[in-house]
Amino acid sequence: MAESPISGHGFTIEQLFSGQRFGLDYYQREYVWTRKHVGSLVEDLYQRFAASWHPEHSRSQTSEYAPYFLGPFVYFEEGETTYLVDGQQRITTLHLLLMHLRRLLVEQQIDADDDLSELDKLIRVSKHGRRTYTIAIDERSALLDSIYKGGPYTLPENSTPSVRNLYERARDLDETFPPELRGESLLPFLDWLRDRVCLVGIKADSREQGWEIFKTMNDRGVKLDPIELLKGFLLSHAHDRHQLDVEWRTMLARIIANEPYTPSDFITAMLTAKYADLSETGPGSDTDRIGTAAHEWVRENHGRLNLHGKDSYHRFVTKEICGLADRYVSLLRAAKEPYKDREPLFHNAVNGLDQQYTAILATVSPTDDLDEFWSKAVLVAGYLDLLYVRRFVNDKARQPDALDDDVAHLVPRLRDCRTSEDVRNLLSQEIAGLDDDFTGITATKFGLRHDNRKQVRYLLARVTAWVEKECGKPDPIASYLDRQRPYEIEHIWANKPERYQSEAPTLAKFNALRDRLGALLLLNKSENASYRDVPLSEKIAAYRQQNVLAASLHPEFHRARNPGFRKLRNNREYGLAKLFQSYKDDSEFTAKAIDERQKLYQRLCELVWAPENYGFKIPKQVTPERRAARRGRARYDVTVGELIQNGYLAAGQEIFGTRAGERYTATILGDGHVKVDSGEIFTAVSSAAMFVLNRQSANGWTFWHVKKAGGKATLKSVRDDALKAGLRDKATLLE
Repeated sequence: MAESPISGHGFTIEQLFSGQRFGLDYYQREYVWTRKHVGSLVEDLYQRFAASWHPEHSRSQTSEYAPYFLGPFVYFEEGETTYLVDGQQRITTLHLLLMHLRRLLVEQQIDADDDLSELDKLIRVSKHGRRTYTIAIDERSALLDSIYKGGPYTLPENSTPSVRNLYERARDLDETFPPELRGESLLPFLDWLRDRVCLVGIKADSREQGWEIFKTMNDRGVKLDPIELLKGFLLSHAHDRHQLDVEWRTMLARIIANEPYTPSDFITAMLTAKYADLSETGPGSDTDRIGTAAHEWVRENHGRLNLHGKDSYHRFVTKEICGLADRYVSLLRAAKEPYKDREPLFHNAVNGLDQQYTAILATVSPTDDLDEFWSKAVLVAGYLDLLYVRRFVNDKARQPDALDDDVAHLVPRLRDCRTSEDVRNLLSQEIAGLDDDFTGITATKFGLRHDNRKQVRYLLARVTAWVEKECGKPDPIASYLDRQRPYEIEHIWANKPERYQSEAPTLAKFNALRDRLGALLLLNKSENASYRDVPLSEKIAAYRQQNVLAASLHPEFHRARNPGFRKLRNNREYGLAKLFQSYKDDSEFTAKAIDERQKLYQRLCELVWAPENYGFKIPKQVTPERRAARRGRARYDVTVGELIQNGYLAAGQEIFGTRAGERYTATILGDGHVKVDSGEIFTAVSSAAMFVLNRQSANGWTFWHVKKAGGKATLKSVRDDALKAGLRDKATLLE
């Protein structure tokens, strides 16, 4: 067989980045991937890794894990540079991910010099005495330097779209990287990523040939191949195929006009909402099959979809798919900004709760009139907003995917709701049975942590905007949540530990108090930057000129004529009169004052997210429904709670760890949570370690120790003993 002038070759991530210097040719588009694209890539990688990983595995065992294929890319070589013709979006994002993993590795401060050295070879390349980043584009160098070194970076106003987008995606990785990969699974994940994640490179002989391949692969715009396969299957079994083809194309055009990359998202959401069996998760489940090969899933499950003849296929396309597509487009539009009476859809979109579309489509029908459709949609979206905030203030939902099981639990029941009143009753019962409420803000000492900045900013935006509205001012929430007009978290305590020695004698205590929710405000980025390390006495006057929540710190604001604020403060139903306190300087804004302010924020959250605001009617008595566990792959792990239940650890037992000569202690609670000395409570031992060490990454299983006869033992060794003794449980989460 004659050799092809165009060759293909498989590359692992290690092979792809080792010793390479990638460039972009003049016809290449900008780096355009969005937060959603980056989030989807990282989530896919995490889920594929998690399907194989187990804490007992050695790092070398990751070489036996299932590989993951990331698709093809096109390139040609010229001199010492490999020019990316097609695939720069994925490869650029992978480069960002490698730098992010390096920073987490540095944060763990473990004996990983060899790992860092090997990782550096993928991130940067040195040839002929010149060191550059693997993706060598001069305009990006300053930004990549700041990402690599973890230093500050100010985005120039004249930045190109690629640089601006790289800056945003790096921030997204900081905010949304799975917390489960920040602990003991970090190094195994890195090993798997380097050795088992693959791409196929298509090598062109020249720039001209590369351009031809690029045009061939991209001249159709958005790639809809999976959607076209589904269309082909459905239309081949229906009558009036020409008419259906026109309707199908029109439907896709409406979706693409609102979100260019979402046609497949719609099909996945619709099939999952209406027909999927959600009792199982993981590889081979309905959700997995629908997401990867919807046309095959429909073919295999045509009976479940009532597809038995040409009329039924015709109806399925015109009434169900195209009819629900119109509803889906309406939801996408409502999620772009806070339309009156539809705000929860926007709020969920800000938080990345895309599960709202699946949950809403489960209960709406193309035949619902508009009022009924929007009533159902807003009720479902409002429930998810309320649930998510309650969960994250109790350290139970650091990322949107934490609600996946809740949505899977709801969808089959939402399918049975014919009217908006049915939806209201169902979700009211769900709210009444929730374990989590806003008392977690004070009980767990909720505040800013390395893995929840986005959530804390969202919470501050909502309560700050609510106070403004209640005082008769215009609702500023669109500005507060607009990433192009950034509002940032302001610490009332300056980052000067020496000023607060009497309140916080240790650095750990200082960081804990300074980051408490009660010690935070939301301010415009420019205002925030101007205060820097100014003491409260010097910036309290400036706070008075900001939003009402910030201004309420100033004593004169309480005494001045502010009728809107007085009405809010004195509203007996709200119960805020004693919670709004003022402080003139740092001597008054003490640890006790932070606790007072924490209670204020708790009450504000209860008012903002009051179920009645969303139209729910909470029954006085309810018996929570017992949920059947979703069946997935066996995750033979052991949790802290199970170690307590089986006598390997004890409720109230002290755990301790040391770093750089400083000793940290915490207490294991009866439910398996960890309470650190400053009062914060965590659901995961690694999260507790990150908090006390003030790090973005830490392995809590090796950091924390317990006393044992004759010495001490890490929590990992305690868990290993339990595993060796046969104590195992399915479907527990990665730490």
